[in-house]
Amino acid sequence: MNFENRLDQNRYGHAFLLAIVCYISFFLFNDEFFVNIMEARNFVTAREMIEKGNWLVPTMNGELRLAKPPFPTWITAIFGSLFGMENLAMLRFPAGIMGTLMVFFMYRFSLKLSGNKLKALNNSIVLITSFYVLYMSRTGTWDIYCHSFMLGAIWLLHSAFNNHNSKGLWIKFSFAGVLLGLSFLSKGPVAFFALLLPFLIAYFTIYKPKKLRQNVKPVVLCLIIFAIISFWWPVYISIAHAQEAAAVAKLESGSWINRHVRPFYYYWNFPIQSGIWTVAIFSSLLVPYALKNFKAKKEYKFALIWTLSSVILLSFIPEKKDRYLLPVLIPSAMLAGQLFHHFYLVFKNHTHKKMDRILFGMNIWILILAAFAAPAGVFIIFLKAKLISLPAFVLFTILSELICISLIICWHNKNVRAMLLNAVGLMLVVIIFIIPSTDDLLNQNPNFKSIAALRNQPEINKYNYYRIGKHDFRIELVYEIGKEVKEWKIQSQNSLPETQPFVVLSSEHPNDLFTSQQKAKFKLEVLDYFDNNKQRPGKRRNKEHFKKYVSLITPISAVGKTEIVEGNSENIYENETGK
Repeated sequence: MNFENRLDQNRYGHAFLLAIVCYISFFLFNDEFFVNIMEARNFVTAREMIEKGNWLVPTMNGELRLAKPPFPTWITAIFGSLFGMENLAMLRFPAGIMGTLMVFFMYRFSLKLSGNKLKALNNSIVLITSFYVLYMSRTGTWDIYCHSFMLGAIWLLHSAFNNHNSKGLWIKFSFAGVLLGLSFLSKGPVAFFALLLPFLIAYFTIYKPKKLRQNVKPVVLCLIIFAIISFWWPVYISIAHAQEAAAVAKLESGSWINRHVRPFYYYWNFPIQSGIWTVAIFSSLLVPYALKNFKAKKEYKFALIWTLSSVILLSFIPEKKDRYLLPVLIPSAMLAGQLFHHFYLVFKNHTHKKMDRILFGMNIWILILAAFAAPAGVFIIFLKAKLISLPAFVLFTILSELICISLIICWHNKNVRAMLLNAVGLMLVVIIFIIPSTDDLLNQNPNFKSIAALRNQPEINKYNYYRIGKHDFRIELVYEIGKEVKEWKIQSQNSLPETQPFVVLSSEHPNDLFTSQQKAKFKLEVLDYFDNNKQRPGKRRNKEHFKKYVSLITPISAVGKTEIVEGNSENIYENETGK
């Protein structure tokens, strides 16, 4: 048996390979991207758990945060308490763990379903390198938690349905209940609707499991464990904060209907969300070709029905976002894996047909062209802008072209295994060389000045913060500032919120916001001006609510008792209005 055949059936080798790929894909340079709005909500809530002890009743910027279950935020808070809330790499670390778990759950489930280690490896490789799996595993949001736990539960449920050992049956259903509960505690019923229900539709349609009567008692135990883990927190909140919980439930149910409404067919481009496997997934959706030629027809039908059921169910919900397609990428990876395993068998046994050669050529030549053209793109976008060093560019070019040559050899020799490994290699080369250079690329604003600098100014940071003005105060700014920013409604609240000095933040110059009557009550000093926009001025996404004046207000009663932070409001005002 040669090396390649030994590797095909070596699960320990597969585990080592997947672990290395997961580390580079999910953890390496995971602090390079800016914190997005979903992460900011999670991180601010986690920070207030640590600072205020709001573990059971989460708050976000001082207000109740009941819209999402708290489990991912608890994990984030634990990592934040250990490594600091400014350590972005460690705040995102749990998401990487969940992405890694998803990959290994996929391997175990695929292995149980097919009994073929090579199929399991193929499916897992496609899953790791699918765009939204990669992205969600590098950002500290909720989605990767609920779907990862759900895939683990699906693996255990499938294994239990096919287990005739009574002892093992109870254990598997029990752990499935735990994972189902953790999925619900991560993002409510989302994964149940988008991942579990489509799986059950596909599984019972294709495999028609028998002898279900022996599973009744273990299933009841599974449901009891699930209910205990899932519902204790919502029940507690509904009792402790009944009015607020009812309002949140009404708002969330309404948002599914009224916000981000898209046409029914919006999700039918779902293969594109996989990135480099777009052509492979489209190819696997050629149903007549697949049913005529694929050897494992049951597995193909199962993956197909699972995928299409998930897309159809999601399409019925008016609210649609691209990231909601993450659960669809799981069965889609299995579809692509079926295609690649079919190529592997027919080329190995020399039974391939013309259509096999055409589809294999389409899939591999997309990768060949990507590897060949990547250095040109990096030269134009990164090197000319001096975002990447010349030695790094040269090494990237060499590796990309070597992969390009290797892929051409794979095409000539019809080597499917090597093609997949080269595709992974290309993805890892991009992560290693390009992601560290994307920070400056994504920030196109020449006037960018991060408000996070306030964290390192103790003479300002010692005061309480308030937001004023008509523009929204984005949660991303609350995270960057590092502390709660309370609201002061200056139009309806004439009295000062404090008798001691405090800081106000506003998009408008504060002199334009206060009446003369209000100004008579305090001394105003503009300390600084920040622009957290990443887009250059004039662009659609350059928003006023990311621009903030930071000013110190000292009540007249406190003047002379408190040392005023030095600043020059007139100079700053002239600089901003004179642009």
